Amino acid sequence: MWDVFISVFDTAQFVPHGMCLLWRPDLLILHGGSDLLIALAYFAIPLIIIQAKKKRPDLIDPAVARMFAAFITACALSHTGALFTLWFPAYALQGIVKLMTAGVSIYTAIQLARIMPLFLSLPSREELIRKDAQIILGERKIQEAQEAQEKLSEFAHIASHDLKAPLRGISNQAKFIEMDHEDALAPQARKRLARISELCEQVETSITTLLQYSSIRTVSVPSSIDPRQAIEAVVDPMSEFLSENNASISIETDLPKLRSDPSQIEVVFRNLILNAIIYNTSNKKQIAIGHVRHANLDGQEIWDAYYVKDNGIGIAEEFQDAVFKMFKRLHSDAEFGPGTGSGLAFVKKVVGVTNGAVGFSSIIGEGSTFYVSFADQRQFEQNAAVSRSLTGAGLGHAT
Repeated sequence: MWDVFISVFDTAQFVPHGMCLLWRPDLLILHGGSDLLIALAYFAIPLIIIQAKKKRPDLIDPAVARMFAAFITACALSHTGALFTLWFPAYALQGIVKLMTAGVSIYTAIQLARIMPLFLSLPSREELIRKDAQIILGERKIQEAQEAQEKLSEFAHIASHDLKAPLRGISNQAKFIEMDHEDALAPQARKRLARISELCEQVETSITTLLQYSSIRTVSVPSSIDPRQAIEAVVDPMSEFLSENNASISIETDLPKLRSDPSQIEVVFRNLILNAIIYNTSNKKQIAIGHVRHANLDGQEIWDAYYVKDNGIGIAEEFQDAVFKMFKRLHSDAEFGPGTGSGLAFVKKVVGVTNGAVGFSSIIGEGSTFYVSFADQRQFEQNAAVSRSLTGAGLGHAT
């Protein structure tokens, strides 16, 4: 066996390739010089790739860089073998190098075919330029919207102060009249003065609500949130209120995390939970909070929706279009107590500034289920999936 192995590398029985060329200098220079230059270039290319990978690791994936470096180095060795056999007939060694090069080449071809669809799916230069322009335009619009929002907030604060001061004055004047002329006032006049004070308080409450509504702003950098913790932060302070109303809340155990602003998430769930309790005449009020991957509400599709379901009075079909309107109450104060009719308007405003969606389904006498999404969570997951795919294909950035 050893003799066979030795005989393979025995060059005595072979002649150099140069002899086939009759040792003509011109042919030796042509073939030898070409193989030498090709080998030098092929040895240089992997060094350039590795250097580029070190300087721009975000541009060239290490796995891809190593694969092409190995392939090109193997090609360089093949040409080095051809150059060597011009004078030394080590054809067995040259054959082994060629076999190794063949293996590396086949592996590279297979891997290249596998990752080519990912390369082809990358945006073209024109698409990148267009998207950059859209981003710049979007950023400009965001900046303009933020400036407009700041001006609106500033105006709301000024208007709030300028409107509340006269209202307090009117209310105080009514109280002073009642105090100064208590004995002389007829019962009807006393009622009207009390009504003036009551209306002033209602208007002041509405102004405060508008001020709070105008202060809801877009979050430029949303953070990762555990929605269960956010919901519990809302529910815990309500324990006494829940007990007084014989209400219970069940929260789904494994709620998926989301990206948004915690304070705005709390605003949404606080208003939905309060509505579920207030507009509920059941002896035992039950509220369920959970998550569904997809909700189809008469054609309105909401993805990654968190829901608040109750066993309350429900919403009549003729009133459903007015649910999210500001200061719109569907029932009188005598039925369900006083309120501003702004809770669901706040919900819609919050999910709007977080690029989310809100919708509901309701049956009279059985209850309502409100669905909210706080951002396009699918886009976050798609970006993560693309990143995982690129990494699995040897294109992801190494960490």
